[in-house]
Amino acid sequence: MADSTEEASIRSHLLFLTSLCGTETLVGLLIQSFIVAVNVIDWLKQRSVGAADKIITFIGISRIFFHTAVLLYSISKLYNNRIPEIVITLSHFIRNISNLASIWLSTLLSVFFYVKISTFHNVFFLRLKSIILKRVTYLIIGSVLLSLGYTFFGYMILNVNYFRNGTQNDYSYSRGRKMKMYVYIFCVSFPFLVLLIASFLLIILLGFHIRRMNNGGNVTSSTNTYHRIMKFTVLSFLSCALNDLVNLFQMFMQLLNIIWFLAAINIFPILHSVLLIFVAMKLRNQFFRIVRCRTDRLFNRKTPGPPELVEETHL
Repeated sequence: MADSTEEASIRSHLLFLTSLCGTETLVGLLIQSFIVAVNVIDWLKQRSVGAADKIITFIGISRIFFHTAVLLYSISKLYNNRIPEIVITLSHFIRNISNLASIWLSTLLSVFFYVKISTFHNVFFLRLKSIILKRVTYLIIGSVLLSLGYTFFGYMILNVNYFRNGTQNDYSYSRGRKMKMYVYIFCVSFPFLVLLIASFLLIILLGFHIRRMNNGGNVTSSTNTYHRIMKFTVLSFLSCALNDLVNLFQMFMQLLNIIWFLAAINIFPILHSVLLIFVAMKLRNQFFRIVRCRTDRLFNRKTPGPPELVEETHL
């Protein structure tokens, strides 16, 4: 009787957390789809799509896959005996790839903002700046391939190399899990360190520019832009840092804790994407245009829309 009560309690918790993941997924898909749609429509209309837009677009695409995979994986845990093994494996596989890709691409975006704003004239730095600004597409592809490579590596060492003659070698399997854990820690902690350094330097650089403008009495729209980017950098770093820390603990989760982990990790990409919408002028203008249009329809009144945005400006 006690066992059945405990089982029912666990199942109710799983159902609640799965519903929570589903709600987060719906909100996340709407936000990420908006980000991707705005930039893809501009590309289809042959408008200018900047390097930052490309990074943000691929962040949105990776998170669309991530939110979907999280929902599928949480459902598979709720109905473990009814879901085909291939669905569970595939959802776990896609979740790992898209999650790591999102982490690396978010780090790349912070680095891109820093090198674009910086005014250092060191030869090495100028060379590094040129490489990053001119090869953003290759860096995006590299981030995705790195995430794909890690996921394949983890799958291979756990499901191929440590099964012999149809029986599982416990010692080898344990070693495989440790190896996968060490590689995963590197794949998460390294971009976190890069993000920390880039965010710290970017905040210092923005503060320097703002102080110089204030001392010179040259308070312009650029000053407000710098203030907005500084706020975004701080909030973005906190969001990404919490996301990375939660990711580092996933190796030690039990079943119920895994669902809690999925519900927690699902929220950070949403928060970061909301920040992206409000820091990128093009996304922000399109968002408020949609809100105004829906509000006008709701109250059945006609108001002139905002002027067409001719060109996108981030910084």
